[in-house]
Amino acid sequence: MPKHLLKKRSPFFLFPFTLLLTLLLALPWASAKEPPKPKPEAWQINGIVAALDDGYDGVKKLAFDKFNEYDLKNLKLVVQKPEDIAQKAAKILKDKTVESPVRSRAASALGNLGEVAKPYVKDIADILKDKTVESPVRSSAASALGNLGEVAKPYVKDIADILKVRVC
Repeated sequence: MPKHLLKKRSPFFLFPFTLLLTLLLALPWASAKEPPKPKPEAWQINGIVAALDDGYDGVKKLAFDKFNEYDLKNLKLVVQKPEDIAQKAAKILKDKTVESPVRSRAASALGNLGEVAKPYVKDIADILKDKTVESPVRSSAASALGNLGEVAKPYVKDIADILKVRVC
């Protein structure tokens, strides 16, 4: 066999080839988009609302977890009175006898309700200001206000003041 065929391959060729092959295999599966949330059916929301009236905090927590999995932007198309859901969530959020994880998820639910939660924005902001409330609940309240966007606009100054106090 000729000597030029017996030469070893250069490592400089092998490295770029391996790098290119790795990138080509990895890129098609990389995605930063969150999968869309499913749209709820009326029976699902009605079941969740019934669970919010349960006497056990664990059931309420699971109900809010399920509720927050759905796309709630057009809730009026599914439920006749989404205001009732917002009212129940606000009541649970303000109730200091309810466990902290449940109150935290109630705040998240209010943040996902959008315009329907408008009457309760002040209550959410008050939870954020209250130093006696557990930090996970206050954190969820802050997140809820952020998710409400334009609805929470009148409280931006209050939120900024709260953040100044916390940082300083």
